[in-house]
Amino acid sequence: MRRSFTAIAAVAATTLSLLVAAGPAAHADRDAGAHSGHGHVVTGTYSTGGTHAWQPLPNVRTGDDSGGSVDATVSADPRATRQKYTGVGFSLDETSVSNLWKLTPAERADAVRLLVDPKHGAGLDRFRLTIGSPDLIEHLPFWSEDDLPAGVTEDFGLKHFSIQRDVDLHIIDTIKLIQRYNPHATFFASAWSAPAWMKTNDRFTGEVALKPGSSTDYYQVGKLRDDCVDVFARYYVKFVQAYARHGVRVDALTLLNEPGMDVVYPAMDISVAQQQKLALAIKREFRSARLNTQLYVHDFNFWDWRDPNSTATKNYHRIFDDAPDGSVTGKQVREAADAIAFHPYWGDPTVMRDAYEQTGKPVQMTETSDLSPSTVLDYFRLDAGSYILWAQTTDQDGGTLHWTPARDNNIDWNQVAATTKWPNRLVTVHTDTKSFTVRDELYGIGQFAKYLSPGDVRLESSAAQNGVSNVIYRSGKGRYVAVLGNSAAADRTVRILVGSRKFVVTVPAGSFATYRWSR
Repeated sequence: MRRSFTAIAAVAATTLSLLVAAGPAAHADRDAGAHSGHGHVVTGTYSTGGTHAWQPLPNVRTGDDSGGSVDATVSADPRATRQKYTGVGFSLDETSVSNLWKLTPAERADAVRLLVDPKHGAGLDRFRLTIGSPDLIEHLPFWSEDDLPAGVTEDFGLKHFSIQRDVDLHIIDTIKLIQRYNPHATFFASAWSAPAWMKTNDRFTGEVALKPGSSTDYYQVGKLRDDCVDVFARYYVKFVQAYARHGVRVDALTLLNEPGMDVVYPAMDISVAQQQKLALAIKREFRSARLNTQLYVHDFNFWDWRDPNSTATKNYHRIFDDAPDGSVTGKQVREAADAIAFHPYWGDPTVMRDAYEQTGKPVQMTETSDLSPSTVLDYFRLDAGSYILWAQTTDQDGGTLHWTPARDNNIDWNQVAATTKWPNRLVTVHTDTKSFTVRDELYGIGQFAKYLSPGDVRLESSAAQNGVSNVIYRSGKGRYVAVLGNSAAADRTVRILVGSRKFVVTVPAGSFATYRWSR
């Protein structure tokens, strides 16, 4: 989680007309560039915000290039492949879901359709679930999926495991609504903490203390018990199985959200040695349950993975080293890990590229509050396979929220709810009129999500030039998708050159534009 949020742009009003005039179908019309005449047709759409959302651009053809001067050239080698696209989306945290359910059923359906429908909306397709309470909730108390009744102190058989709260809070209902408008949506999940009884401090929320000899630096007191590594892995399996019974496939889990975060909301510390053992235990339990669920390790900031300029970094890249006591090898952990997950709140984002190249593991951006389509493009160029927004639905006041950066172990959570505000998220629910608005960034983000599909492979491409930035993907056999951002106040003519195919397009001022063609 972060300790501050910076608004990026103004809120844009959303009307039903945007839902029915959102431009051409996406995903389903990948063959729009069929061969005809002297070249393949190149189709395009662009967005500058809600007033110009996913609008069609004039078709051109591959080979349309007089050789004249242009403002920028984008080039890519089809043989120089990078990461696979996984998805763009947001978290289904309790606060966001709760606010969506303050809308009328019709308005809620319209909101979800605008967000996820690849034909009439932004096509967002990747969603983060929380295993128990995250750090931000609307309704106290914080909860795990295995809270114990009075008089019971342990539950190694997980007899008290239940996702009933997920059902009661409409999380499952919201997933079903997403699946209605985007049947190809995918889901992964993160826990902020193990259940209280699995922890050394016997509380689900975090607990902090000053580091010895310091008056400013803290550490997380609540740690995973060494004897609970295996049962915590089984707890994850139970979650995946419980959601599957509701028709929801959870295709990946993160090892733990932000391990060791020094906060008093739900959090937990797991040492490097425990991370290694937990990773192996989770994959062992997945195999035993015949699940092909993936495991993302780290799930924390760039800085916490590695920072050569800091001695305070946690250096969690060490999970891929051999354990000093010989109990676990780095090779075993690398084989157990399917990806490395990152958050962007501290550190240098180029660590994603380093991690990808040094380990061969995909990297995923599993939590961010940055709504800028430019950042989406930049992170994709740094090899991120996904881009997942965190807690993006609040009411018109930016509340009610139970979240705090304070390090007070006896904090008054009701007072927190009365004073904490997170305004200007992606979606604002207006509780007085039971309507919603969205921010203009949604439409630029949609220029990625509407037209990319999981498995599309990014090509190494040329750097930004004259205000025009780019990413280019190969989609299936011989189809290509290019997303261009024009930060200039004027239209830009751009030559696109991929392999032997080239053509010239005009990218509108201040827009993100997507072009598709076949080779």
